[in-house]
Amino acid sequence: MNEQSPTVSAGAARKMIEDTALKGGALVFGVADPTGFATAPEGHRPEDLLPGTRSVIVVGGAKPRAGDWASSNFRHMELSSTNDRVTALAMKIANLIERELGYYALTVPPGVDEGQQPFLSLSLAAELAGCGSRSLAGPVLHEDHGFVYFGALLTTLPLPHDKPLETPACPAPECVDMYKDTGLTPCTNVCNNAEGGCLSGRIENGRWAERSYDAARCTARVYNHWIPSFQKVVADALDEPDADRRRMMLNSGLFTRTLWSMTYANISQGQCFECVRVCPVDARTRDLR
Repeated sequence: MNEQSPTVSAGAARKMIEDTALKGGALVFGVADPTGFATAPEGHRPEDLLPGTRSVIVVGGAKPRAGDWASSNFRHMELSSTNDRVTALAMKIANLIERELGYYALTVPPGVDEGQQPFLSLSLAAELAGCGSRSLAGPVLHEDHGFVYFGALLTTLPLPHDKPLETPACPAPECVDMYKDTGLTPCTNVCNNAEGGCLSGRIENGRWAERSYDAARCTARVYNHWIPSFQKVVADALDEPDADRRRMMLNSGLFTRTLWSMTYANISQGQCFECVRVCPVDARTRDLR
C-alpha cells in the first residue's frame, strides 16, 4: 500500500479513526501493541494474519439494552444478535485506513479457525488496548459500560498504543463489599461451582487472589443451540433407524431453535448470560424507569 501522507501524523490518524468509530456507535475504543500478543498460540497472533501489523485497533459496543436484561424471557437474547454490528464497524474503519490513509487493514473474523480457536483473541486484544479487563467468567468488562461486544482490526498503520488498565474492572467495589459479608459475589452466587455452577473465587485486598471457571460446564450451557447443537442432532438423526423418530428429531423444538440461532440471529451464540446479568459494573445504565 502507499505510504501514509506526510500531512497526517500518527496522532491525527488515530483521532480520525476514533471519531469514525464513536460516530459509528462504538462505546469503547483503543489501540493495542501487536507485540503484546506473544502469549497467544502460534498462528493466532497479529503477524500471523497480517504481516507487518503495527497496530491492533479495538472497538466495543452494541451491548444488550437495559430492556434485554429486564426481560423475564431470556430466550429473546439469542435471537436479538447485536455483535455483528461491531464487526461491521471494524470493516468500515478498515476501509477508511486503506482508502484514505494508504495502509493495509484487516478485520479480524468473528468466528473460529481450526480447533475451535478464534483467529485472534478479541479478549486479549481488548485487554491490551485498555478497553477493559477480564472478568471471573472470562468476558472483558469495561469499567463504565460493563459487558460489550468487541471487534478488532489489524493494520500496518503506526498509531499511538494504549496500555492495559492498571485497576481491573472486576471485581467491582460492590462485589468486594458483598464478598466481605457473604463470601460470595453476585456472579459466584448465581452460578456457584460448589452448587453445580461454573464460578468460584477468593478476593484479597480488592483483587481476585484465586479464581475458578469451569469452562467445559459453562460451554455445555451456553452452546445449547447454534452449531454444536446442529452437529449433534444431525449426527443422531443419521444414526436413527426409525423414520418416525428421525422425523421427530429434525422437527423438534431444539433443532428448530438451533436453526434460528444459526440463521436469523446470525452469530449470536450464547443462551446463558446470568453471570453478566447480575454484574454490577454497569448497573447505572440498567436501572431505568
